[in-house]
Amino acid sequence: MKDMRRTVLFLLSFFFIAISGFTDPLTEGMYTRERLMQVYRNEIAEASSHEIAASEVGEWYDIIETSLFMLIRRTELFRGTMRLIITDRKNARCVMYPDGTFLVSTGLLDYIDSLLFMDTSGSARKIRNLNNERENFFAPIAAVCAAQFALNYYSTAKNTVFLPEQVYTADIMASVLLTIAGYPQGLLETWLDRLASLSADTGTAKVFAAFSTGSIKPAARLEQLNGNGEDITHLYEEISGVLFALQNRRGSADARTVLGNVLQLFPQSLYINRLNALVAHQEWLNSLDKRDTEMATILPAAVYDNASVFAFFQSADFMFENDDDEQSDYFSKTMPARSNSALYEQAKKAYSDYLTMIYEAGIASSYAYLLASSPLTHERNAVLSIAEQADLFHTGADDKTARANYAALLSLLRKDYTKAQQLLADCLYASVRKTTDKVLFITTGFPADERLIRCNYFRILKKLHNKTGAAKERQWLADILKEPETAVPIVLRKVSVGDTVDKLLSAWDRPSTIIYNYYSERWLYRLLNTEIIIRSKDEDGSVLQISIGFPSSLSLFNEIRTGDSREAFEKACGKAAYRSCDALMYHKQGNLLQVIYGNNKVRNITIRNINEKR
Repeated sequence: MKDMRRTVLFLLSFFFIAISGFTDPLTEGMYTRERLMQVYRNEIAEASSHEIAASEVGEWYDIIETSLFMLIRRTELFRGTMRLIITDRKNARCVMYPDGTFLVSTGLLDYIDSLLFMDTSGSARKIRNLNNERENFFAPIAAVCAAQFALNYYSTAKNTVFLPEQVYTADIMASVLLTIAGYPQGLLETWLDRLASLSADTGTAKVFAAFSTGSIKPAARLEQLNGNGEDITHLYEEISGVLFALQNRRGSADARTVLGNVLQLFPQSLYINRLNALVAHQEWLNSLDKRDTEMATILPAAVYDNASVFAFFQSADFMFENDDDEQSDYFSKTMPARSNSALYEQAKKAYSDYLTMIYEAGIASSYAYLLASSPLTHERNAVLSIAEQADLFHTGADDKTARANYAALLSLLRKDYTKAQQLLADCLYASVRKTTDKVLFITTGFPADERLIRCNYFRILKKLHNKTGAAKERQWLADILKEPETAVPIVLRKVSVGDTVDKLLSAWDRPSTIIYNYYSERWLYRLLNTEIIIRSKDEDGSVLQISIGFPSSLSLFNEIRTGDSREAFEKACGKAAYRSCDALMYHKQGNLLQVIYGNNKVRNITIRNINEKR
């Protein structure tokens, strides 16, 4: 496996070097990670020699996979390929390497189980929820590893010891990632307290030697973490606000300002640079007329955008069969103008800053899409090559971003409509890759909005004069987008979408926290593990969206709660209508239910209006 990955890396690097005048940032990003990985090659080889199959750790595999998905994919930390290595070693290990490879030892899993067995022996409730207890134990350990990756705290020198400031900053970021991922508060503090006890015992200290942070003791980390409460809250509000802007395509300019400030603190952070590239691209897209863009750009992030779906559906629906005879091509219609040239250059620089640090196929594909509008000929000439290699790099992944963008570019640049149609058909109808016992990978998720991919597919079928296929896609989109005949509110303790702020306050009282932006207010009810979005531009305010995390005491009809099985949820709500934002989308009583699953259990339910207009 190691040899195969290095061969792919070499071939891709050679390919990009061969593109005249375009060796950066893609090649540099590959070499940057490869240089960092050299320090860990022997370590990974040794761990791989003791690698075991997922089946040998039982339910632990699903717990690890779910936790890493929530911490890394749902937080938009990284959408690249991530190998998971479970190594059969007595010593406790948990590491995230510079290329995204994640290693966990059975020694750590055995320790967690032994401790939980003692904790749960007298509690029937804890025994019933053993897997939840396992995940809550494992998540903060994994979060610290993910934080190191997010901050890019790696070195080409062997046996590098973190500086105290880096240790404390990683703990702050880990706490933020846990909160964004939806975990209960206090998990990291509990882990550091346990680690302090482990370090104080001579026997267990040897087993957990890999968790040592030099002269910084776990007790000191815990004390510092407790003292950094305001910094944690501030960073959480900043990053979660950026994610909200990105995912709802509102407030991109404000998000860019926030990211500019955060980048001054963490200029080498993979996480912040990734978010900056995505938000900058989104702001550039907002400056274009959707009638000129023709097809939807699929960003490698969970973006829910009804307005774009409507616009691209109408554009495809009203296009003429002979629109290839248009006098202007995609570049002519979308090239930077005086009004938005600065936005374009900022987006291109943001992509370059991220991709020089690490190669990520989804990001490379959306970067190629951006370059299709470049005023520089050599950049436009490289577009299809970059997009094709991104697609090849992500072949077989659940995330179809790279494939969808490559297909769209083949069509927009008038190169190969038939291949574009085949690629989009694969995005929509290919079965999900199943994990094998031989090589494990962390699920990439499906961040794209299936409706946008279908809009692109609909347009291409019309170009190919496939009237039967186009009619089928048009009907699917029309059915999904039509207004419900009736809408029955889904009431949660006397509150539903559309209610006034006064009614919400009367039923639920004041929230724990309110996070403001120009377009909306995010009201966090921590005891209910629920977030409510208030439309702030209304004079009196109204409930726009309700998101219920796991666990929560709130229940929907028929006593459905987060944590219930997918089977139980679909028994009450029927089958999903489509996929979007790593979730399955259900239409129920004229409402949209956006449901994220982990290990086939409901992790989050978001209630919106169908076809909401914000």
